[in-house]
Amino acid sequence: MTTQGRTIFSFVMDHDPRFAYEAWHLARSLIEHCGGDPSSIHVQCLPEVNARRRRLFGEFGCHVHEIARFGDGRYCNKLNQLENLRELDFDRVVLLDTDMIATSDARPFLGGAAIEAKIVDLANPPLATLQAIAAAAGLSKWPPICAVDASGDLTFEAHCSGGFYSIPKELCAELSERWRRWALWLLANMDPLWRVGRENHVDQISFCLAVQQGGLPFKAAPSNVNYYIHFDGTHGYFDAAQPIALLHYHSSSLNVLGLLEPQAHLDAAAQAAVAKANAQIGNGFDNRVFWDLRYRHFRERGSGIGSRGGNLLLKRQLLREQGVEAACSVLDVGCGDLEVIKDLAIVNYLGIDQSSETLEIAQLARPDWRFKLAPAADVPAAEMVICFEVLIHQETEEAYRALIDFLAQKTIGSLLVSGYAADHDSIQKNPMLFFYEPLQTSLRRTGHFRAIRRIGADTRVAVYRCDV
Repeated sequence: MTTQGRTIFSFVMDHDPRFAYEAWHLARSLIEHCGGDPSSIHVQCLPEVNARRRRLFGEFGCHVHEIARFGDGRYCNKLNQLENLRELDFDRVVLLDTDMIATSDARPFLGGAAIEAKIVDLANPPLATLQAIAAAAGLSKWPPICAVDASGDLTFEAHCSGGFYSIPKELCAELSERWRRWALWLLANMDPLWRVGRENHVDQISFCLAVQQGGLPFKAAPSNVNYYIHFDGTHGYFDAAQPIALLHYHSSSLNVLGLLEPQAHLDAAAQAAVAKANAQIGNGFDNRVFWDLRYRHFRERGSGIGSRGGNLLLKRQLLREQGVEAACSVLDVGCGDLEVIKDLAIVNYLGIDQSSETLEIAQLARPDWRFKLAPAADVPAAEMVICFEVLIHQETEEAYRALIDFLAQKTIGSLLVSGYAADHDSIQKNPMLFFYEPLQTSLRRTGHFRAIRRIGADTRVAVYRCDV
């Protein structure tokens, strides 16, 4: 295996927050394992992706592009990537799906003058359907037949999994033109795919047609660069002498903590790769992408166990006892989905949160309250400030201390705040939890409060009342 020239990586980010979450950890993993250069990462954003998510990658040093939807706007958007990269300086581009993560360097698997991709995991669609499409397309020569990666079923060579395509620069223009043309043809001739319910494979099949009809040089890549973990199978093209470089997991493998929890039975090598990926995800935890994922796809867990069940009832009763309903103004920092507070009789309420997803949920729950997307330095101070289960999720000590200062500055009466009174083992086991010092120590350091009292606790945190 040899590395040849400069390799860049490109993937498409759609508007659903799971794409931003997956893309964030994919980009970080590529930088860690494949050269350490953020500028080698090209994030191709569909028009609906908001400016906030685009800035996240731009500030990280990645190149951020706008990409138009292709064809029917559903199945083939990745085809427009090559047009955006046409004038750039590189030797090879790797097109990836966002639901992939690097666990070792993929570049040694690349090289030579051929396009590389891995044969499909499963025979989707069946070989007979591919043959019907090839006949309708008028191919004078059909592609060779080979086994799929996950079983002994048969497919066309160059019918490849859409998660990984490695393309030499000199073939990009020709492949792009042929691939786009065959995709449009297939979108207009969908009957064979409709009959077997495989309309979402247009991009993969049109790639196969483009390579075969154009006589483009093609080399089947090993499973190491596109290793599925979302179902059981044989991984027939895996090179056991080499490490797994890229896991392909599908969003169904993400658990409520944003970690990989595949349902497939994995061998030792795959288990080690998943553990490595989860360590990377933990090290790269970022509130800006995690909570949008959580509130969109795990609403039943929402703000977390601190706002569910007995903890919810405890905090709601505590808020009533501390006089939140009588306060002239209430500022809720990290308001979340309002499960704790939405039934309280608060008149002058302002909630802030950095998740746009949760603010939509909150506004529906209490249309009479006001909400603002964080950071919101210009919000007015309030008689009572609430901040439950937010400090424990600050990824850096700098962010933790900045939030403490913000809470102090915005409190003109009382602050009700939760956090850790001491470090404990469970924090180390959860990638979204952080401890820097006892919360009471942090609150005293502000010099803003005349009294700091511990007034309660739930299963994880202590709750303090701080009076100015």
